[in-house]
Amino acid sequence: MSPDQPGPNLEHQIAELEARVRGLEAMQELVLRILSATNPLNSVLKHYGATETQEKAFSKLLDELVVRARGPAQNRPSLAYFEMKLAEIFPEHRRDRQFTTLLVDTLKVDRPAYRELHAYAIASGWPHEADNAQRT
Repeated sequence: MSPDQPGPNLEHQIAELEARVRGLEAMQELVLRILSATNPLNSVLKHYGATETQEKAFSKLLDELVVRARGPAQNRPSLAYFEMKLAEIFPEHRRDRQFTTLLVDTLKVDRPAYRELHAYAIASGWPHEADNAQRT
């Protein structure tokens, strides 16, 4: 066996690790599905004192953002748009970075469409984009 070729033991270890990763990914997906059944986003909103009207308006906003995030690049939502709409719905949390960050983070464990929106938001730099702008 040459030094350039992995031995059977290394190949076996890699195969075991790959199987463990697949198992962890399956477990993570199960945990996310269970968490999403508990409506974590609504729990966060209730914790912050949101009214039923605010909860409905926020759900409508998220549904709009999901559609726009899937659409053409020129129509995709920006962090500024998201923050503007958040301020309209939750004026008491205008410029509340912790509130915004928690909402974006909670999208990851909510229903699948919101997980997709979370992935878009993170890929687009939300809410860290605003943190960077504040530093300059």
